[in-house]
Order: sequence, then structure tokens, then C-alpha cells
Amino acid sequence: MPTPTTYAPAKQFVGVANEAVQGTAVAMTSTVLVDQMKPKDAPTFLDDKSWRGSMATDSFAKIQGVKLGELELGGPAYGDGLGYFLRNILGDMAVTGTSTGSGGTTLSGPAVAGATNLSTVATIPAATVVQIGTGATAEVFTTGTPTGAGPYTIPLTSPTGGLVYAHAAAQAVQPVTGPFTQAHSLLNSGGGQPISHTITHFLGPTVTSGARQYPGACFSELMMKFNAETELLSWMGKATTWPSVALGAAPTANPSTVLPIASWRMQMGIGGPASGGTLINTVTDGELTIKRQLKPYFTVTGTQNPYIIQRGGLSVEGKVNFVAADESALLYLLNNTQPQLQIVLDNGLTGLNKITFQIDCQIAAFTVMDPDGTKDAVEYQGTFMAVLNTTNAGGSGGYSPIKVSLTNNVAAGTY
Repeated sequence: MPTPTTYAPAKQFVGVANEAVQGTAVAMTSTVLVDQMKPKDAPTFLDDKSWRGSMATDSFAKIQGVKLGELELGGPAYGDGLGYFLRNILGDMAVTGTSTGSGGTTLSGPAVAGATNLSTVATIPAATVVQIGTGATAEVFTTGTPTGAGPYTIPLTSPTGGLVYAHAAAQAVQPVTGPFTQAHSLLNSGGGQPISHTITHFLGPTVTSGARQYPGACFSELMMKFNAETELLSWMGKATTWPSVALGAAPTANPSTVLPIASWRMQMGIGGPASGGTLINTVTDGELTIKRQLKPYFTVTGTQNPYIIQRGGLSVEGKVNFVAADESALLYLLNNTQPQLQIVLDNGLTGLNKITFQIDCQIAAFTVMDPDGTKDAVEYQGTFMAVLNTTNAGGSGGYSPIKVSLTNNVAAGTY
């Protein structure tokens, strides 16, 4: 008797890639390190219940309707991987680097969004990584071969697609190196639709490749969770996708060497930054959830797939548990102070190995603060809602309830 064919779940892995067109599958470009992956194909079925002179009320035919896919995935939060999903659910991203300290110049004229070259006062050698602008509209590109005798034309070769933001004349163009920081906020420009992703899942049974792809992934929920005593910083996400398709050739796992970070390293500030007099030393654990409305639209175009998965409004809520050293936590609720909330988690390393998570909610309205007298020490269990504000907004303007900044050595254009 031949040995039965089976597949070991321990060998599974997940990959991700940015899509140029929502729902058009692309090969994975990065391995996403997760310890949970629950994919689901969810076709609808249309019932034929026309009367046929029979004592039956069930359907006489089940006709397949439109199709969708669903995903739940998550695990430890890696500083070089979570950026894909933050950009997916939020959409706006500014990128800054670490200045080399030399070789800087300025724009000799304005640069429009979509431009693939710059006009600068001084020349910049080819293959230089530069940061254009600062703050919410900062961008990082690798340059091509310069031309001209002053002002100089500097091609932007990577990432492709040109500038995301417009930049005024005289803005700084500064050579930079890693680590880089990607600041994610709510996208408000254009149609307000963030990038979508193809999620690849190698599980084993799929013929030839062992993997299925879930194109058009749009996240409806992304939750980050921490516990100083027992957990790494972790995350869990939910996404709606196009129906899965079989991958033609086997993908290859290429996991990062970056490690997740223990929650005890976290610092939280309430009423100000996570330092100085606003650093809070009594928080034990908590979570923060970003939620996004999604609506798949289907049209009469001869396909069961969506026309678009439309992103709608976004909200942010969180839970924070305090050791009750005093009534400070309760007074956030009773006095309706709606303080600034900042979370910073640093791996403690330097240079290119540095990883930092920074979460900023400029206005956090505490809506619940329940005392808990059942533990070894009295606690307060708090719930807050992040309020829309302009401080957390990115380069696309408008309002955002949150800004999440990741510092890592991930090259511009990866996310």
C-alpha cells in the first residue's frame, strides 16, 4: 500500500506583495511572519424555489453567485513587516531617513506629484538615496544619472511611479541612509483608497505550487495587543479579498532576521509624550484596534469577482488597564480631559538594527474606566476612542485619529 499523501502545517508560510491594480494577483515579494492564518473562500449561492407541484419548500437548484475571500492572520509584530498592513488600512505614508550630514541641496523649482525627476541647485551623484522635503510630505528615493549644468535634473529611479506629494521650490533634498521611518496616517486625498495587497499562503495541497493567492486584500481591522508580563507586542488583522486562485509555481519563504519585541520594553505617555512628566508607569496591558468600513461592489460584467472593494470610514479604539496608584485614570473619564496618548516600543538597538513602534493619538477620549477590586491590587480597566484631529494627519491633509510610525531599515518603495 502506498504511503498516504499528507501535508504538515508546520511548513506553511505567508507572503505579501503590493498590487498595482486591486484584485490583480502578483507574486509575493516579502515573507510575512505570522503564527495564525485562517483563509476562507466565500461564494454566495442563489436558490431556485419556484413552485413545481411538489411538497417541498427548499431550493430546487443552488446556483453559484458572486465570490469573495476572507482572511484572518496575525502573530508577533515585526517592525519590518507590519508596515504593509498599516498602509493597507490607513493609506497615507511619509518616509524619512537618517541624514548622512553632507551632500545636501535644495529644489531649484517646484516639483509636482507624479514627477519622476527633480530640478536641484546642486548636482547629486547617481544611486544616491535622498529625502525630499520634511515632515508629513517627506519622501525617499534613489537617484539616477544627473544631467544639466545648473540647475541640475535628477531622475528618481526607485521607487517607481514618481513623487507622491508636491514639493515647493527651496525644499531640502538631503542624502540619507537607514534606519528609515514610515509614518502612517489616514489617506484623505483623491478617492481616499489605500493600496491593496496579494496575500500568498503556502499550505501544501494546491497542485504544482502548494500555494493559493488571495488578491485584492483590503483590511477591515488591525489590532495591536501588549501585556508587560506575558506577551510580545502582537497583532491580528481581518481582510476581505477577491476569491483565491492557485499559484502556478511554488513560492519560496525568505523570512526576515528582525526579531519581535517584548511588551515590557514599551513606554506610554498620557497627556503628553511617553517621557518626562507624562510618562505613565502603571499600565499593565492593553490593545488598540483600527477599524475600516469595507463594501464590495459587484457589477454586471460577466464575472463573479468584485468590481471594487471600496474603503469607507475609519475609527480607532483601545483598551488600557492601570494599577490604581491613585484616581488619575478615573479622572480622565470623569473630567473628560481627552488627553494625548503616545505609545513607544523600542528594541534597544542602534543604527541599522534599530526597530521602533510609535503610536500617536493626539486626542484619546476615555469612555469607560471601571474599577476592579478582584485582583491582588486594585485596577482600573479603561476604554478610549481616538478622536479625529489634524495633528495626526499626514501629507494628504484632512483629519486622522492616529499616526503609527515604524523605524526600521526597510528601503523606500517596499510598502
